[in-house]
Amino acid sequence: MPSEVPKISIVIPAFNAASTLENSIRSLITQNYPNLELILADGGSQDGTMEIVQTYKSYFSHIISEPDKGQANALNKGFRLATGDIWGWLCADDELAPGALHHFVEIFNTNSNVNLVTGGCRRIFWDGTIVETVPDPNLMQRIAYIDGIEQPSTLWKADLHRAAGELDESYRYAFDWDWWNRLKAAGANLAITNQILSHYYFSETNKTSTGGNALVAEMYRVIKRYGPLRGYLADIYSFLYHNFDLHGCYDQPPTCSKLRSRLRDLSLKVLLKLFGAEFIYCYNWNFASKQERGLCWFK
Repeated sequence: MPSEVPKISIVIPAFNAASTLENSIRSLITQNYPNLELILADGGSQDGTMEIVQTYKSYFSHIISEPDKGQANALNKGFRLATGDIWGWLCADDELAPGALHHFVEIFNTNSNVNLVTGGCRRIFWDGTIVETVPDPNLMQRIAYIDGIEQPSTLWKADLHRAAGELDESYRYAFDWDWWNRLKAAGANLAITNQILSHYYFSETNKTSTGGNALVAEMYRVIKRYGPLRGYLADIYSFLYHNFDLHGCYDQPPTCSKLRSRLRDLSLKVLLKLFGAEFIYCYNWNFASKQERGLCWFK
């Protein structure tokens, strides 16, 4: 990979994103990065998305607009056209933070062995709540059972992508988490920065905010495939979710019955003794149960 200004390929998956896409595009072109390849993978939008794209068409190397089989399928179409040294994607409702691309490249150029970089993220919720996250230094050791990578704050080298293959199109929600595990298996050498690299927007209607039980089913698949204890940790998490989370046992304060609360406490004692604090205390699926129960899930 050229050491000075490696080409960065960014795929933007979009579908009926007229209200947010322009901000996403502008967050990329105002990076003023001199070797940037932008690829749009649109699923056949009918809301004015493509009119916005036409305004910025000179910035795009490729523009796809046709029906797709979901976001992972759209991304695979885009990455098949990518020619850069460093790859990533930015959803049509998210933004890169100012200076992010230059910071990514600085890290890649500093250590030629690094082929995956992730950083901090500013999560912005529809009610005005802002939460800033920084990566866990041990996230790759835990990536099989807790998704600690902020997708819009992450780029990787093209060779690593090719070694891992394509994104798994059978996922609707958790294809990015599956992807991090695939990159790890393909030889990812991760570098972490605490700098805020992206603004991740959550609306009341986007997939992450509404996935609930469907998202949990895919999280279960990821942990079952990659997780410790021969995948049985997924069954433990599923047991906790269906028997306690969905009944309000992990709410603050708990909204479950006293009997169920006692059963939860007893179950946790047994699980902690059998499997240890690391696996049990990393469990964090209550956000999905709150979505299912119509509660605010991010506070």
